[in-house]
Amino acid sequence: MRLWPGRRSSGGVWVPRKPPAQGTFALVQPSPAMVAYTEGSLLLGVLIGVGIRLRIFIQSPLRPAQPAMWTLNGLAQDVAIYSMAGALALFSTRYVWQRRSWSVLTGFVFALCLLHLIWSEIVTFFGHAIRARDLQVGLRPVLFLQSVRINIAFTLAALLALSFLLIPWTARRARRAGQTWATAPRLLVLSVVAVGLSRVGLPIHQSETARNPVVAFAVLIHDWPATDAQGLFRIPKPTFTELSLRYLAPRFPPRDFFNDAFPLAYRSPARSPKAPRIPQGIKPNLVFILMEGVRSEEIGVYGGIVPGLTPNLDELARQGTRVHRFYSNGNHTPEGELALWYGLLPSPYEVMLTTRAGVPMTGLPEMLRSLGWKSFLWIHNGDQNFYSRDRFYLPRGFRTIDGKDFPPNEPRTSWGFSDRTLMRHALKALDVTEEPFAAMVLTVSNHHPFQLPSDAQTRMAGLPAEQRGFQPFGSEGLMVGMHTVPMLKTIHYTDEAIGYFFGLARTRPWFANTVFVIASDHGLPIAPLEGVHTLHRLLELRHRVPLIIYSPLLPPGKVVPGPASQIDVLPTLAGLFGIPVQPGLGRDLLDPDSEDPERPVITWTRDAEAISIITKNRAYHRMLGNENPIRFDDSDEEILVDPVRDPEGEIDLMNTPGNGAELFARAAHRYFDVYPWLVVEGRSGLPSAVSKTTASAPKGKQPASVR
Repeated sequence: MRLWPGRRSSGGVWVPRKPPAQGTFALVQPSPAMVAYTEGSLLLGVLIGVGIRLRIFIQSPLRPAQPAMWTLNGLAQDVAIYSMAGALALFSTRYVWQRRSWSVLTGFVFALCLLHLIWSEIVTFFGHAIRARDLQVGLRPVLFLQSVRINIAFTLAALLALSFLLIPWTARRARRAGQTWATAPRLLVLSVVAVGLSRVGLPIHQSETARNPVVAFAVLIHDWPATDAQGLFRIPKPTFTELSLRYLAPRFPPRDFFNDAFPLAYRSPARSPKAPRIPQGIKPNLVFILMEGVRSEEIGVYGGIVPGLTPNLDELARQGTRVHRFYSNGNHTPEGELALWYGLLPSPYEVMLTTRAGVPMTGLPEMLRSLGWKSFLWIHNGDQNFYSRDRFYLPRGFRTIDGKDFPPNEPRTSWGFSDRTLMRHALKALDVTEEPFAAMVLTVSNHHPFQLPSDAQTRMAGLPAEQRGFQPFGSEGLMVGMHTVPMLKTIHYTDEAIGYFFGLARTRPWFANTVFVIASDHGLPIAPLEGVHTLHRLLELRHRVPLIIYSPLLPPGKVVPGPASQIDVLPTLAGLFGIPVQPGLGRDLLDPDSEDPERPVITWTRDAEAISIITKNRAYHRMLGNENPIRFDDSDEEILVDPVRDPEGEIDLMNTPGNGAELFARAAHRYFDVYPWLVVEGRSGLPSAVSKTTASAPKGKQPASVR
């Protein structure tokens, strides 16, 4: 079937229009067939858009509360974009071949329908539209391709089948066209009117999920933060001095800061005689087991209410050292990795492991290597290219193993191979790694959409019926997931995999000389079984995670009350391993002389754009605006609660006289203002010539209080 336009003779016989010679232009009016085909193609695109929105409405976990207005708003965007495309197609026939205009219009309608189908897959899975900050997390399309599990082949096949049915129909309609309405000026006016209707500004719930993909892409570009010539996010210069960060450091014991150019570098203090120690002469192996999304909320020794959910973690906590109130500093996995290896807080502007892979840092890899540790290993059952981890770990001397190195027939989920598979391969890798080594084993099975791998040996019984999807939370545009029961099942599976790992590791010769640090990368915005009702409680679920330090070299049964966070792991291990100098704001959790109830624990919640400052008896949460770029402006969106007496955070103390909220706000402002800039300047760690600098540089002053 020829889709080339022509004309109809006086006798009703179709006469194909002869195309102009190759390389020439035809200043002609569009034929009636071309006009009719344009009308039919645009109508086809609009109708497909209506069908796709119907699918979003039916399958989305969070349906719009005003379906008619929601649909009309998206329909106006479709009409605006397709009308503009039609006007350009008809206008272009005056200057180029009609065949080319015909082909370009067909390709545009097809491509836009395909994008709309993909958009619907993402929206129905996540329950919300793609936001700029979502893309800033991974900076790679694989973020959505892996999480949403879009079946590109099926989508393409469905759209191609639809096209083969409807585009020929549109062509036949064009050949039989008698009267046509469309002209370039009319379509242009229609486009302008539709744009005006789509921008009326009426409050429409979930309007972003009805967007045309072109509009959604334009919003992403508008919301993308400013970058420099190298494509890196611009971090503004601080208004506070770099030394002001020292007010966020622990007061006890007093810190011997030794270099103002590297304001967080300090000599390791003498530890209390009561602090546990590694036996003299031993350089222990170090193994981080970093669990994906496992919260304290569900773990038995932390007060979890589901019996038998985490028996292996419970036993390891009883045999080792457990930190009771422990927090992730960020809410993305690379932020947890940076905190554990390098004692770094997250940046509100970016995920630094991804965007600043080459920035000079000083952490456990550099300090341990200088003291004689031989090998460094990072092993994950997903993809190391996710978050560009390869660009971070390889230059720092790590050997990396990821899902691409696993046999393809092993059990897996959409995010990678199973945690049990990971543990088996981790043991094989550690068996052939030269000691003393430092390694990180990073799990993934407890990741949305919480798929239970086929190699699960035990399954939780007696749980409520499963729910999925999201519900709106509060007035800040936040959402809370209802995937509680599926999450409980995969938490139990991750616990099972960890028990499998330790059951086999105890038979290895390297086990007796190894310190294991078992932690989570972050919490999850998933409602617990009893629900969540306050912002404080939601942020606790986002960051309250377990920390267990277990080793045959250390005494069992110790509980550290906290609060503490991931950046405290580096100084804790530095104290155990005898590292003489170190950087950062953390404290030695095993040294009772370092306890400081006023020392602030800092967390950053990227999806809520909230800074939290947590001390023993207070938790301060400050919501930043959604403006682009993000700013620390005066805000009424802040709360202060007593997390000990009021763990649900139902009583806001902001209006209580003498509450000290301004001091918490000042600490939050110093973190936001100075810390990201100091890191990107390469000054968060130690000077390159540490030994010479420590001998000659003047000592910095230790502030009397964080306040």
